[in-house]
Amino acid sequence: MKIVIIGSSQGEPTERERAYYDEYVAFFQQSVATIDGDVEVATALFDDLLIDVGEGTFSIFDTKNNVDMSAYDALFLRGDKFRANMDILGSISAYAKRHATPVVNEVETGRVASKLLQAVHFEQLGVPVARTLCVNEALIKQFDRVEGWSFPCIMKARFGSHGNNNYVVASLDEIKNILQEDPEITYVLQRFIANDGDYRILLVGGEELIIGRSASGESHLNNTSQGGSASHIDPQTLPKGLLKDAHAIAEYYHMAIAGVDAIQSKETGAYYFLEVNAQPQLMTGAFLEDKKRMVGALVQQLRDKR
Repeated sequence: MKIVIIGSSQGEPTERERAYYDEYVAFFQQSVATIDGDVEVATALFDDLLIDVGEGTFSIFDTKNNVDMSAYDALFLRGDKFRANMDILGSISAYAKRHATPVVNEVETGRVASKLLQAVHFEQLGVPVARTLCVNEALIKQFDRVEGWSFPCIMKARFGSHGNNNYVVASLDEIKNILQEDPEITYVLQRFIANDGDYRILLVGGEELIIGRSASGESHLNNTSQGGSASHIDPQTLPKGLLKDAHAIAEYYHMAIAGVDAIQSKETGAYYFLEVNAQPQLMTGAFLEDKKRMVGALVQQLRDKR
């Protein structure tokens, strides 16, 4: 079986980008070592792909590995610059579909990068989501029209990840100050939910790993990438329906790999979903051996379907 990890790049790939995805190859090789059988792992970046379409032709050739993309048995999309390359992602997904090649995660996951749109989708799915406001000119000018809102609240980048550009704000003036610091970043406000930590529900090929995360005390962020601590949570200790809802979110976005974040109010005991991450930490963070086993099992599933 041959799989390729397709990563993001802007222009000619740098040595740093190459090195980063070489680490992914090593991680996947360790993951597939947990299953039986021969699995070959390769990596390629967007700018390695020769895409040719039109006049009866549609081909994508991997110039790094000197092979047509149709030769791979599965494609894994991993990266943090996908929003600017949705046309390339769409082309890859269309080519993979033509050749019946599984894609993890497929291009549709690109639409969930926005925290605002996630909140809308969660509401449509009927899963509990923390109240969210889009930060724009209308909100700033007519904030008094928002009923039942209170400070402090969370202000986070609409397209943020790993806890970056995420703040506790106590007033409209603080919101305005943050907006002025970098006008290119767009935000949402989310109701602050008093908590003793949150849950990262890592879903990989139907398997689940529940990680309890707690802030370090120096920040409101529970993310392990921001210094938070991590502990393994027994699924039996979670409320009935929470994992069902988490799986429903991943299924809605067609994600074989997903990091679903949920939080419990220490005041009411109610749970809320915060967001879903199409690119959760795999080769970093807590419980690496569990992650390797889960990725290995996913590769086994993909191989069994071929």
